[in-house]
Amino acid sequence: MGVTALILFGGPVVVGIAAGYLSGGRLSRLPGVGLRRLWLLWLAAAVQVAQLSSAGLPGAAGRQLRAPLLGLAIALALLWLVVNARGKAWPLQTGVGLALTGAVLNALPIAANGRMPYSPSAAAAAGLRAGSQTAKNVPAGHSTRLLALGDTIPLPPLHAVASIGDVLLATAAALLVATAMHHPPHATRERTQPCPTPSPGNAWR
Repeated sequence: MGVTALILFGGPVVVGIAAGYLSGGRLSRLPGVGLRRLWLLWLAAAVQVAQLSSAGLPGAAGRQLRAPLLGLAIALALLWLVVNARGKAWPLQTGVGLALTGAVLNALPIAANGRMPYSPSAAAAAGLRAGSQTAKNVPAGHSTRLLALGDTIPLPPLHAVASIGDVLLATAAALLVATAMHHPPHATRERTQPCPTPSPGNAWR
């Protein structure tokens, strides 16, 4: 993973950890969240790998598979978030809502164009070579649809471009980490459970 990708993906997590500590949270409380259905996340990652590999298929086969596989990967990841948000505190549910919104806003231009379109002018402002294509990105043209939801936000220090959906996803990641650091640990929950009332037969033993 390159330095830019590491900052883009790891930066929100670091911000979330810092916000969690500043607000009185602790990393030791993360296991108390009790994540469920992790197999959904692993399956989403496997589908994402298949989606990236489809770019090497000859002809139109790769283009026809790319969007459905990406949609399936996003749907699985979002399903995992929804499953784990049930019954949790409202800040964590707010983070999940932001993640859902960001993922949908990113999925729309990808579904409309086959790949995420980016603004050549934004790419040039970020120090990138405008006009290049990758397995995930394509430069915007006259026929591009929903460009406003594409990668139009230049990030010159990182030599990258981002979308509105990326901003929401980064905000959601930071909020989810910070909120999880305030989750009561298992031991605390066990101590707060009421003690069983002794039966009359055992009261004097």
